Amino acid sequence: MRSIIITLCFFFAPIILMFAVRHLTLLLRIWLAWRRARRDGVDIIDITPGKPHPPSRKFIVFAVVVGLICAALVWMRLGDPAQPGGEYVPAHMDAQGQLVPGQHQKP
Repeated sequence: MRSIIITLCFFFAPIILMFAVRHLTLLLRIWLAWRRARRDGVDIIDITPGKPHPPSRKFIVFAVVVGLICAALVWMRLGDPAQPGGEYVPAHMDAQGQLVPGQHQKP
């Protein structure tokens, strides 16, 4: 169950982030247009409602593909077994009387 929840989070998080970036770029374009109009001295504000522009199909497909890739990578990573830790060999003196520091040895 934990794997499914984590995978769903990694699927939806990139999609939500991409839609947020899309709306932030829209706000940036509005701000730049407002600044340009203010610089040019235009005092007319057009508040006529326009036809709403939904996100393009390419953008939606791209967002879903990125989400699927992220979810697949997380799903594959969750399936990997934990790396064996090996065995810890404490510090000791070797045959020549030198100190050998403690270390992990892989099996």
